[in-house]
Amino acid sequence: MTIKELEKRTGLDRATIRFYEKEGLIAPKRLANGYRDYSEEDALALEKIALLRRLDLPLEDIRRAQNGEVPLGLALE
Repeated sequence: MTIKELEKRTGLDRATIRFYEKEGLIAPKRLANGYRDYSEEDALALEKIALLRRLDLPLEDIRRAQNGEVPLGLALE
């Protein structure tokens, strides 16, 4: 999916999506023309990240939970 479709779906703006990509929280594929191709998994990850940020979970804790270093329930405590 395109970044425009992802913006519409998640409610996140383009800069925020690209920031999370830069931080390594999502990794869209690149098409032959260099455009990003966001997957369903990327969209779900962004929706989860947005929810966790609204719960004031620090980005580093989100990253650790996403990488399996700490269970999400423990990170939320």
